[in-house]
Amino acid sequence: MNEWVGEDFPCLLIKSDIETTKIIWLNPFAYDYLGLKKPVEAKIAKIVSKASLIFYESYIKPIIFANGKYLEVQITLISEGGMRVPAVANLTLSDNIVYWAIYVAEERDKLYQELLEARDLLEKKTEELTAVSRKDSLTPLLNRRAAKDDINVLITQSSRAFFPLSFLLLDIDFFKDINDTFGHDEGDKVLVALSKLLLEQVRETDVVARWGGEEFLIVLYNANIESIKSFSDRLHNAIETIVLPNGNPLTVSIGGAVLEQDGLKESDVIAAQLLKADKALYSAKDNQRAHTRIFDKEKGFIRL
Repeated sequence: MNEWVGEDFPCLLIKSDIETTKIIWLNPFAYDYLGLKKPVEAKIAKIVSKASLIFYESYIKPIIFANGKYLEVQITLISEGGMRVPAVANLTLSDNIVYWAIYVAEERDKLYQELLEARDLLEKKTEELTAVSRKDSLTPLLNRRAAKDDINVLITQSSRAFFPLSFLLLDIDFFKDINDTFGHDEGDKVLVALSKLLLEQVRETDVVARWGGEEFLIVLYNANIESIKSFSDRLHNAIETIVLPNGNPLTVSIGGAVLEQDGLKESDVIAAQLLKADKALYSAKDNQRAHTRIFDKEKGFIRL
């Protein structure tokens, strides 16, 4: 009977000395795949990468000495021509001989990389969809739902270690006249221009959103009445740099309310603050517009 040589197995079969790491025997598939010539007088270091050899000496050998085997270890093969090939090896030890069954994993690694790329692409698409779902359909600002989510985060943080939040509702003065006189396309341009300007005026810690129609919401982080006055003065001046087709500057009315610590006890903190800000806004609109008014529980509506 002819000696069995494992020539029909589509994997690399190798025998090596556990002490010297000298290669004792290879099957025909291993010779062909690695491009080696018979007989091979070399050590394992000739056919695996330096990293794989270090891993073998420092980690795999102690385990196979203790357990007699090590299954499914990832290594990198090095062919005679210097080609690096990912592979998976199963090793067993018998009479100081290490028996290697090595399976080339090129296609598996390609598939794994494709899966990683697909996962990264899906994560990117998910992030993009999430970002789109948070944006207003016309402007670059947050929509109402996303703004509420972000404001609730600030409220939770304030509940743990208090800091004041200032709620400002902005309404474009005579916006209906702008649409009726210059057309809705021009009105949309005004909304977009104002939105971009608002983003330039706020900090990263603030929340700014299109609340509906020509109304906008800004929540200032760690801001009291003095902070609102400074911010609103600057904001009114900046908004007036937006010029309408008839040459007149754009103006807005603003109503504000400061969330104090006792306001955190409200069942719906956002709704309670917006109610106060909305009343202050209408007070400003009923009194010449183009300015800011703040709700104060003792003094009523204060013009800033």
